[in-house]
Amino acid sequence: MSSRRRAKISAIGHDLHPLVKLWILRMLIPLSSYRQFVKEDGFTNDALAEALGLEAWINGENLDFDKREVQLSLRSLHRQMEAQSSTLQSPTILSSNIYNLASLIGLSDTECKILAFTVTIHNDRFLDDASDWLGNLSSPKVVQILAVVLSLPEHEVRDALAPSSLLTRAGLVSLSRVGIFSLRNKLDLLSDKFADIIQSSATDPVTLLRDTVVPSKKPQLTLDNFPHITEPLSILIPYLEQSITSRKNGVNIFIYGKPGTGKSELARALAQHLGRELFEVTSEDEDGDPIKGERRLRAYRAGQSVLTQRQALILFDEVEDVFNDGDELMGMKSTAQTRKAWVNRMLEENTIPTIWLSNSIRCLDNAFIRRFDMVFELSIPPKRQRKEIVRAACCSMLSEQAITRIAEMDTLTPAIITRAASIISSIKGKLHEQAL
Repeated sequence: MSSRRRAKISAIGHDLHPLVKLWILRMLIPLSSYRQFVKEDGFTNDALAEALGLEAWINGENLDFDKREVQLSLRSLHRQMEAQSSTLQSPTILSSNIYNLASLIGLSDTECKILAFTVTIHNDRFLDDASDWLGNLSSPKVVQILAVVLSLPEHEVRDALAPSSLLTRAGLVSLSRVGIFSLRNKLDLLSDKFADIIQSSATDPVTLLRDTVVPSKKPQLTLDNFPHITEPLSILIPYLEQSITSRKNGVNIFIYGKPGTGKSELARALAQHLGRELFEVTSEDEDGDPIKGERRLRAYRAGQSVLTQRQALILFDEVEDVFNDGDELMGMKSTAQTRKAWVNRMLEENTIPTIWLSNSIRCLDNAFIRRFDMVFELSIPPKRQRKEIVRAACCSMLSEQAITRIAEMDTLTPAIITRAASIISSIKGKLHEQAL
């Protein structure tokens, strides 16, 4: 091959971050996936070839496509990038966010590199395309490949992806241990949007969780609106106060009751009374679609890790998604039952007190129930209390007679009252007085 032709082949590619370029070349050369990339008559991915700096073989500047010469050029590119490897870093924003996460929860250097790679392969089409040539992979094979691509000892990668590792326990990266899939599909991130969020702007680590764990709303009620559960509250409040002061691990409260009885409002009122921020594990994605139980558990784990330095409580509503999402008729266990040992350990070791809410206690089997510090039912308030809730929410809009009449309905829940009051308040200027 002439020196002119080789120089053009070695030209620096564009739209490809140097570190990503190194990772791709390690896949192509040390892992030998170039056999799938370079065929007898051309490349299987011209866009990637151009990004690597091999455009001369595509645009006709070379008379004939020479498979052997292209392979030699790839090896030359690989050597060039390896010579620079010690100076290459992830993009600035990604590096900054991972550094902040690492400082907060104690990620190791190996865990940081795996997290950066996993985020990138979920966002960079060239890296994803190149990884497809490695084929469908078993979990041990994923460990071997990451060791080569990231230039890490294989035992460190294995430890970093183990179920007991901080990276996995925090829910940031999960290695799928069932099935044989592509590299991207074997490395699962915290959420579908996490890769976009962590690369979009340098921010507070808590903000990185904004599609998984979010600040709760301000309460519309106070603990004074729950006199019908004075007895459990007389135990719960001092217990939470003492647990927070002593930094006790494994503090979990289970509250159940019919929809609308005010379980979420009670949790918010408790957090406000204790002077704590309340963060909720989301149950829907940004499109309004439900999030599966396993992913909600991972979001919860991430919240437990990232919020450790905040004065916080965590709210996990609709726990049926985790404890009752199986199908007994089909012989399918729930998410919690299939991960029973992990869930039990989670309920024993969580560092941030958590309030778990459900419509029914029947979603829990006895093995889980006994691991909660307190379990109690929030019933529909009695008539006297319903009247106080109606008065507090609607006093400026209803007569005392109307308040008394509405409170007579024994199916009236706090959620219905506050929602109706909010709607009427927003349009009361357009209503006739008789309507109120």
